[in-house]
Amino acid sequence: MKDTKYELLIVIANQGYSGLIMDAARSENAGGGTVIHAKGTGMERAEQFLGVSLAAEKEMVLIVIKREDKNRIMRAIMDQAGTASKARSVILSLPVTSTAGLRLLEDEEPEAGIEE
Repeated sequence: MKDTKYELLIVIANQGYSGLIMDAARSENAGGGTVIHAKGTGMERAEQFLGVSLAAEKEMVLIVIKREDKNRIMRAIMDQAGTASKARSVILSLPVTSTAGLRLLEDEEPEAGIEE
């Protein structure tokens, strides 16, 4: 799957840093993204308060990008919002095999249907 045209970046960060992440991604020509509210799990000693687990609040930022831009965008995000920052972002990427209904790049022709 290395020959896909697009990649999906999944950035997981502490809550409140999605703007910083998107600013970093846009500095390397990424378009928009989608932010999903999430909670961290897997903490061995998750704190409990009145029987309710107090898991760390997280945000997931999903960004579809051109494959050739992936390394630059990932580096920009890690430089500005990586594990050494308060955002403590981690990133993974997945190949995108097809799209429908996305306007990914302004310099390309509008999609007529599903792109593979």
